[in-house]
Amino acid sequence: MKIKLFKKGDLFVIAAVIAAALAFYFIGRGGSTKPVAEISVDGVTVQTVDLSSVTGRVEITPNDEYNILIVAENGTIRFEHSDCEDKLCVSSGTLSESGDIAVCLPAKTVISVTGSELDAVVY
Repeated sequence: MKIKLFKKGDLFVIAAVIAAALAFYFIGRGGSTKPVAEISVDGVTVQTVDLSSVTGRVEITPNDEYNILIVAENGTIRFEHSDCEDKLCVSSGTLSESGDIAVCLPAKTVISVTGSELDAVVY
């Protein structure tokens, strides 16, 4: 007695599942873009930085009223120095993923990162 491992219908279902998995894989890969940091002062964008193209240290001073130093290097951006009293912007750390944001309220300066591939984690 001969036992068949798969029927014709089973092979069709397996092929459909593999095709769907490949489609989701290639669609998911096509949606990624490069991370871009937008620096805005008082609601006006003053500079954008493509974080994927930054190789060395780039220093940015976007605000004349406060002595603020923003540093972009190795695919990240951060507040390095600020004359504000609480220094919360400096302690916010480095930004590199889409959705990351750091704000210096007294200087009305915002750094926000957009454009990188989103994952399952939502902030």
